[in-house]
Amino acid sequence: MPTSRALSRPRASLLAVDLDNTLINRNAAFRRAASTFLSENGLPEGEVDVVMELDQGGHAPRPAVAAALAQRWSGVSEEKILAFLRRGPAAHVTLDDAVRRSLLAVRAAGVPCVIVTNGRSDQQEEKIRNAGLDGLVDGWVISGSVGHRKPSPEIFHAAAEVVGLPALDRGTTWMIGDAAHTDVRGAVDLGIHSIWISDGRPWTEASYWPTHIASDVVEAIAQVLGERPRLVRDRVPAWLLETESRQPEVYQAAPAEYRARLRETLREEVTVLLAEDPGPAAAGEQLVEILEVVHAVAADLGISPEALQELRRSRAETRGTYESRTIWTGRYAARGADRP
Repeated sequence: MPTSRALSRPRASLLAVDLDNTLINRNAAFRRAASTFLSENGLPEGEVDVVMELDQGGHAPRPAVAAALAQRWSGVSEEKILAFLRRGPAAHVTLDDAVRRSLLAVRAAGVPCVIVTNGRSDQQEEKIRNAGLDGLVDGWVISGSVGHRKPSPEIFHAAAEVVGLPALDRGTTWMIGDAAHTDVRGAVDLGIHSIWISDGRPWTEASYWPTHIASDVVEAIAQVLGERPRLVRDRVPAWLLETESRQPEVYQAAPAEYRARLRETLREEVTVLLAEDPGPAAAGEQLVEILEVVHAVAADLGISPEALQELRRSRAETRGTYESRTIWTGRYAARGADRP
């Protein structure tokens, strides 16, 4: 176990994030789209697994997949299958609420965020807009529009141009993505930081490594913003310990720094909650997260839940409760003015 040390890192100047199976669950959306296509064409529902295997997470060439399926499905033309594949899962994409909150945290931190994705321009942009990502990021770069695909360095330079940066700062630029051969390889070749989204998979490449490995994009964004996964309690995920040929980086914070980072996390959570003005249900979910951090701070200070409750009760008796919801405007009434 390394000795305690301060985690000092300059703020990110640019965050580039992959779209499919990173910000959105592209595979789940594609499975729904495939299921609909099978039903519309009178094909067995069980064929959806065949489609998913041939699709290879969207990385397989569309014409090759269409040809293989046309040979398998008599009566369904290759052109019709190809049209379905090119239409893809755009109409079925959704955005997880936790991902939306993470992107709001990126915005609150003042870090420019750009989606960098390979694919057809019309299809990828439709996904971005249907998922509501267009209102959460500062822009996007699609290979079909710029003429370069990840891992080509040109597509990363284009991301910097989107947000008006004169050049990539290799020391403060981050790439998050699920594909080793495009997202991580591109970042490594360019000399920028990268976080690989494992989704429970082991890292198998031997010639290059990401800067960090995260289980999902929420955890990855937290790392970019200077936090450790779930910060509430320091722990190394089991999947990371099981990764072969790599010694996991374990960070042991001194108690004072740990408490300071917990307080900062609490402040950011509240800031995001107020910024997005959610409905009661969404606000309740976030308040649960905030309370988890509050209780973790208390536990770290050696305060039991019972003692914390007693402290709240004592404070309420001394200062009064918040039931009246009286809020000072910050101004003073003119002398002699009537008071309500």
